Amino acid sequence: MKVRILSCGILLFSTALIAETTDQFTIGQQKAKVCMTCHGADGISTTDPYPNLRGQRASYFISALKDYKSRERTSGLAILMQQQADALTDQDMKDIAYYYSMLGTKKNKNESTK
Repeated sequence: MKVRILSCGILLFSTALIAETTDQFTIGQQKAKVCMTCHGADGISTTDPYPNLRGQRASYFISALKDYKSRERTSGLAILMQQQADALTDQDMKDIAYYYSMLGTKKNKNESTK
């Protein structure tokens, strides 16, 4: 009986965790729409000056956005990114970073196969 209850608890927790990450991917996708203008709809830029974001590590992505926001990144087209980062909250940065970090991975069940 205890094993059955424990198994049910683990199953419910796992299902909730999967739903949460699926929600974060969808939320990040919605928040990233403005990013897609320069960095491509699939996170692969079609213009040389703009880097690809697809598959970027979330921790690096968040760090880069915070550096733009604090004006620590100033080279190249940084002024464009500084303006974009100014409008983002810490949660926005996490959601967008999660979206791009999962985009194109096998872990991402939301993206249709190409």
